[in-house]
Amino acid sequence: MCGRYSVLTEEEIIAVREIIRNVSLRLARDELDNYEVTQQQEVFPTNHAPIVTSNGDELAFELGQFGFEKWDGKGVIINARSETIREKTMFKHLAGRGRCVVPASGYYERKDEGKKIKHLIKDKHGNLLFMAGLYRDGKDGREFVVITKEPTGQIRDIHDRMPVMLRTDQLEAWLSGEMPIEVLEHLEYECTGVPCEEAVKQAETGEKEQIQND
Repeated sequence: MCGRYSVLTEEEIIAVREIIRNVSLRLARDELDNYEVTQQQEVFPTNHAPIVTSNGDELAFELGQFGFEKWDGKGVIINARSETIREKTMFKHLAGRGRCVVPASGYYERKDEGKKIKHLIKDKHGNLLFMAGLYRDGKDGREFVVITKEPTGQIRDIHDRMPVMLRTDQLEAWLSGEMPIEVLEHLEYECTGVPCEEAVKQAETGEKEQIQND
């Protein structure tokens, strides 16, 4: 599953905008001009976070709530399995016109090593991640879920599921509806994961090196 992922920085929001502009679909709405980056490092279920939604040949860069409210009003559903989207009542009607992209710098999973060790998972080359998702209009605005699949590569050693990751050259095909749902479970993407304590040390080392270089 994917239950936590990284909050985007202001610089990453700008980078996402540039990538969106390279998609041939028209960016009709950008509602994140006043987006404020909080001190919170992770996006949790029910938090609001940036997503890219599609309405035919137009795109919107907007905020949505992470998770579909359950039918009984108790909690939220945060993931949709790529293998069963067309079978599930909650998701099947969104397969064509309810697609979105969830940008992130990384996401978190817990690896069972006798005790649960929290790992930060990122693109192997340090690029932004674009997770395939589904969105709908809830009673309090847009809601979204992240689509998951069986893991590939190093992620197999960390968790039994991973988000469906899209390359930047696949964004248009996904958002426009051209990409079949059945393709998602077969998409390959190279990610790497390290325990969060190690990730923090790596980040601190990188910051020190940048200060020295500056």
